[in-house]
Amino acid sequence: MRVLLAPANIAGQPWGMAQGLRALGHEAEVWEVGPTRFRYPADRTLPVPTDTRQALALVSEAVAGGFDVVHFHFGRTLVGTAGGLPWFWDLPVWAALGTRIVLTFHGSDVRLRSHHLATDEWNFYRHGDVECDEDLIAARLEVLLAYADVATVGSVLDLPYVPGAVVVPKVVDLAALPDAPVAGTVAGRPPVVAHAPSRRATKGTDMILAGLEELRARGVAFELDLVEGVPYAEALARMARADVVVEKLLGGDAGMTSLEAMAMGKVAVARVRPEVRAHAPDLPVVGADPTTFVDVMADLLAAPERLASLGTRGREHVTRHHAPAVVAERLVGLYRVRRPARARGAARLDRARHRDPAARRRAAGRRARGREPAPAPAARGGAPRPARPHPRAARRGPGRPPARAAARARGLTVPDGLAGRALSGGSPRRPGGRARSSRAPRR
Repeated sequence: MRVLLAPANIAGQPWGMAQGLRALGHEAEVWEVGPTRFRYPADRTLPVPTDTRQALALVSEAVAGGFDVVHFHFGRTLVGTAGGLPWFWDLPVWAALGTRIVLTFHGSDVRLRSHHLATDEWNFYRHGDVECDEDLIAARLEVLLAYADVATVGSVLDLPYVPGAVVVPKVVDLAALPDAPVAGTVAGRPPVVAHAPSRRATKGTDMILAGLEELRARGVAFELDLVEGVPYAEALARMARADVVVEKLLGGDAGMTSLEAMAMGKVAVARVRPEVRAHAPDLPVVGADPTTFVDVMADLLAAPERLASLGTRGREHVTRHHAPAVVAERLVGLYRVRRPARARGAARLDRARHRDPAARRRAAGRRARGREPAPAPAARGGAPRPARPHPRAARRGPGRPPARAAARARGLTVPDGLAGRALSGGSPRRPGGRARSSRAPRR
């Protein structure tokens, strides 16, 4: 099986998944499109297309790669808004080719601020300046889920935002971690407490630092290592020296920092909500929130034997549930799932649904003024026409190629030059009309 994981290498998750897939004998490539802060490893790092030509070239190259599965991350595909192309324009191409489409959402791409404010006291939307465009999230999900065979999330807390999604555990690339002693076993120095925020507002960093200062005022001895603004490899090396890694006091699930810390035998401290404990009852993360943090840390730092026990349990937990091959086995099962023929895109989204919310509002205004016709009823969710299954990348006899037929059914135009093996041939067609002809009309 050939798998493309793209375009965002969030927290190194696509790379870790690729390592597991390769260990199971599959071919996997990680394409990272756009700059990255933390320099996670990837097979290819590509610039973001800035015009239509570049976007078409990127999709054409991916199609020519012969992938059986495209696994998109962080609410993105290979096509963004470059050159005026509709959002996620490549999704109907992949669907028409018969390529399985899998989506993984990582949290901030689907979370809704209003839901967190209503249900969680210690959420970072309440205590930090964290933006959330709920209209944008809804508009993106509407298009993405219409084409996906499978959608996954990394936390049980994100299930309410993605209908039909399944939880796939976060993956930890164990081979990439430095060797490190188990917590509480290094003599001759005070315990080391590390905090490595990727973004202070979402971790409660100010609360963490204030709590650690209170510990010092109580006379508790420890060394603090605040790991910020450094490459991923350096962050791992510094966490490897620590005994306790405090990930966050806001939010509600163990993130990659906690999992990597446990994989290196460290004690992870984070706020963990009851829903997460119910889903993973053996999770050995030490729970703390802003009201309990100081007391929790005082107890931990006073008990080296407990630190060592928790460090050992954490390493075993990550190996059992988050190793690349373990997660890849779960993914392979999902990669074989296919929604019924042409059930993807059942809403038959028109071009307006691929626009950003502002463009959709402008279109609605033009319709209200009589300057633009309303979308056809079927484009607003009418029942789709049944479509016959067809062999991948093959014509239906003398009829039109399957890629062009599927794109036409969704009201999208597929350029003749794209993906010649499956999309070339035939005359250009209007989204809702007959094929154009180069011959002069009969008189």
